[in-house]
Amino acid sequence: MDKNLLSLVQREVKGIIAILAGHDARLDAVEMKLEKEEEDRREEIDKILERLVSMKKMLSEELLRRVEEVEQRVEGVEKGLAETNTKVELQGKRVDGAEQGLAATNFKVEGLGQNMTQLQDSLTKTVEQLAHEIKSQRMDDLKPG
Repeated sequence: MDKNLLSLVQREVKGIIAILAGHDARLDAVEMKLEKEEEDRREEIDKILERLVSMKKMLSEELLRRVEEVEQRVEGVEKGLAETNTKVELQGKRVDGAEQGLAATNFKVEGLGQNMTQLQDSLTKTVEQLAHEIKSQRMDDLKPG
């Protein structure tokens, strides 16, 4: 074998090894950079998840508070409705009572009207009788006698 050729091959191999070592170093640097970026992303994702969990908790609490508020309003409305219904029932009873009183009053007024008619008829007859008696009395007074 030729020493020059061997020397050239050895230099080429050393050069290739040096290039590979450079690539390996760059690959290690890229790998480290990727690991760092991945770690940063994980930390970022963890922070985002923490914020999401916090927001979910806050929204759940707010939703629960609003639901309780709505339930209280509904209870208030139901209570007000029950009171209104009670008032309406009382007014209905009062109206029924007033209608019954009015019917009784109308019955009494009709009775009084009938009594007035009878009294008027009776007075008319009495006046007619008195007029007839007075007329008869005058005639008797006018007779010579």
